[in-house]
Amino acid sequence: MTDKLYYKDGYLRSIEATVTAVRDCGIILDRTIFYPEGGGQPGDRGTFGRYQIADTVKDETGDPLHIINGERPAVGEKALLTLDWNRRYFYMMEHSAQHLVSAILFSKHGIGTVAVHQGENFFTIETDQENIGEDVLFAAEDEANKAVRENHSIMQREMSHIEAESLHMRRSIKVDGSVKVVFIDSVDAVACGGVHLKSTGEIGEIQYCGSERIRGHVRTAWKCGPLSVSYRQQNRSIVNASCALLSSEPDTLLLSIERLQMENSELKHSLKQLSEKLAHKELELHRDESIIIFRTDTSASSFENAFEIDSPVTAFIVDSDGRFMFHGTKEGFDSLKAGLSAYSIRGGGRGYFFRGSVSGDIEAVLREARSLLNG
Repeated sequence: MTDKLYYKDGYLRSIEATVTAVRDCGIILDRTIFYPEGGGQPGDRGTFGRYQIADTVKDETGDPLHIINGERPAVGEKALLTLDWNRRYFYMMEHSAQHLVSAILFSKHGIGTVAVHQGENFFTIETDQENIGEDVLFAAEDEANKAVRENHSIMQREMSHIEAESLHMRRSIKVDGSVKVVFIDSVDAVACGGVHLKSTGEIGEIQYCGSERIRGHVRTAWKCGPLSVSYRQQNRSIVNASCALLSSEPDTLLLSIERLQMENSELKHSLKQLSEKLAHKELELHRDESIIIFRTDTSASSFENAFEIDSPVTAFIVDSDGRFMFHGTKEGFDSLKAGLSAYSIRGGGRGYFFRGSVSGDIEAVLREARSLLNG
């Protein structure tokens, strides 16, 4: 059995170790500082001598299996086992921050944690609630940062199942036998087999950055440490730049954006009306024709309302962007599509109106269409 030194000292960065078994995809060592993937925390990476360890997982016995792609060392080989420390420390920080946020959500707001996941850019906490107001999540953010500033100690202790049950922790114990319990002094106690920081102060800061509904629950997303700092600074830069563009103050920025959206909507409506008027004018130039084919600078979609629904006219109108509007029967449209297959014609519709796009030389498309429709 491997001696799991990450439980004794999560801050060890390198040790000497010996290969005790070689598997198809990796090696087992007599002792290790590499944490195997579990509980939402990724497995560690690093090196064993000249060998690159791409990941660490648990084997069928629960021992850490160090994944090595390609050539592997032989049983009995001894070398220096070295962590990718920056990566490990980041995930220790995320894991500790997740414990802190989950504890505060539960103790301050009665919100339980269903599942957690740690990622390269943020960590997520899936809660047991269907709805959570953002005011609650921002309050939890403030409370978590207060606990970070207070620099509570974090420690892990192994105890019997009975002793652990007597703590009445916020989450049920999922293992039999002895239990590893993580304590955040004066804040939380929960069963967990992960690797954590020594104190909340090392987290630096925590920031709530969004939520979504999943499986009927609210899943929340959070950033911590340097990622939280850069996220906060990025948001501030966006707000400052937006205020400058809209000649607004931060507290009236949303109102300015809403006003801009309303003005944009009104302009789009006016533009649509003008475009449809142009479409009617252009069609008037062809009012005596039964087959109408031409290119236009007006949006092809604007011509749809320019025809009577049951008009016997067949029309193929292509705009400067290669978008087309076809008025006619489905049989006529299918025949035109087949004839223009060399121009990657795409589209569809129903009734007498069909829309889509063509690629290539538009004038050549129109010439071919005239030949097909007048044929």
